[in-house]
Amino acid sequence: MKKISVIVPVYNCERYLRECLDSVLAQTHTALELIVADDGSTDGSAAIADAAAAADPRVRVVHGPNGGLSVARNRGIDIATGDYISFVDADDTIHPRMLAMLLEAAEAERAEVAVCRFSHRPLPREPRPGRKVLSGAAATEAFLYQHIAAGACVHLFAGGIFGSGLRFRPGILYEDLEFLPRAYACAARVAVCRAALYYYRPNPASIINTWSPRRLDVLRVTDGIERACAGEPRLLAAARDRRLSAAFNILMLNARNGRDADVRRACYDIIRERRRASLFNPRVRLKNKLGIAASLLGPRFLAMLSRL
Repeated sequence: MKKISVIVPVYNCERYLRECLDSVLAQTHTALELIVADDGSTDGSAAIADAAAAADPRVRVVHGPNGGLSVARNRGIDIATGDYISFVDADDTIHPRMLAMLLEAAEAERAEVAVCRFSHRPLPREPRPGRKVLSGAAATEAFLYQHIAAGACVHLFAGGIFGSGLRFRPGILYEDLEFLPRAYACAARVAVCRAALYYYRPNPASIINTWSPRRLDVLRVTDGIERACAGEPRLLAAARDRRLSAAFNILMLNARNGRDADVRRACYDIIRERRRASLFNPRVRLKNKLGIAASLLGPRFLAMLSRL
């Protein structure tokens, strides 16, 4: 039976951590190791992790100084011994069959990566069946058009793709957005499951749901993706649309919170340069096309919409 390493990065998440770990240990696929990467927690998270390790030999805990989500995940990757690797955030939970279903999809389709959907609501008892298989390039394209879930945590990766040094980039937000195109580039085949198997717990106070200058990382990350795709016309079109989407997101957040005129101008310049191609691209989401239509009335109109 193939072994799966599940990496849970933890920083001050004592409220939800036990529930998260229990959901991993309750998997129907039992050949697993659960690596809890404690990222310098100052609450009771480290003690909860250590207690779980004392109670179940499948649990390993690695403690380290606070370095951020990417650093914690990389610590886990460095010591993982599984044939496959997956990630779960410490405030979320997973369906009891998540690992089994993703592993079955990966093995049956000879895919280096398998991915499912996530839900903001409690997961259904019976997961939705069905899947499709994409090449690594096609998966990258679908991901950039936002037709594949954007989190590393809904993926199962063959351990071998990390052997070439593939890791999360430290020190940025949107680490999953930066990481996943590089991961897909290491895969000949990606199995995409229709089932929602990952419960993403909404947190209105999280940094991803609030405004701070660090949110501007998404513009730098999408710029890097666009540059990396410059030699592939289909991927470049998808990367340009993803950058357009990022600019819309930051412009609206800034209008509701920061109201920085320089940020507004930078975002609108990105939108104006890319909107025509996305408007006539059938792969682009309706949400982006509606944003493009609104953008024709100018950045102040978009800002007004964001505050309604």
